[in-house]
Amino acid sequence: DIGFYFVSFQYVLLGVILILKLYGGYPGMSVGEIVRTKGNEVLTTLPEASVVDVARLMSDRRVGLVVVCSEGGRVLGVISERDIVRAVAINTDNIATLAVEDLYTRDVQTCSPSNDARDIMRIMHEGRFRHMPVVEHGNLKGLVSVGDILEYLKEQSELHSNSEAWEELNFL
Repeated sequence: DIGFYFVSFQYVLLGVILILKLYGGYPGMSVGEIVRTKGNEVLTTLPEASVVDVARLMSDRRVGLVVVCSEGGRVLGVISERDIVRAVAINTDNIATLAVEDLYTRDVQTCSPSNDARDIMRIMHEGRFRHMPVVEHGNLKGLVSVGDILEYLKEQSELHSNSEAWEELNFL
């Protein structure tokens, strides 16, 4: 049931925000540190790409979002699983003819490597989205997700012997 997953996701986000407030995060909890830890590979596409091709890429690579960039590499927006599901629901008969530019999210928030991950988590929670492109001097440097921040926090809690912070979220 889709409602169950959405509610569960919201509880996980609230739990992480609570842990961040209680423990204040960890030194070096910048977006850049998280990207360095997880890697900076980001799937990108051009606006004129086929929605079907991008959906296949997302399925093959098991990702929920692809960053849409211009020929010069400037971030234009993102296309997510949610965008594609909406397009299928609305354009059932002609989904194969749609291009990414027909449906990608243009008003996308980005962050920089120097941003504090706690602030980015808060922005994602309030905006109800799970991924944010990391941009520095106009160049795409990576992508950070709620899952990336959770994983980083888990690793840091183990390194700093703060595992009691995760007792409430031990299902991760």
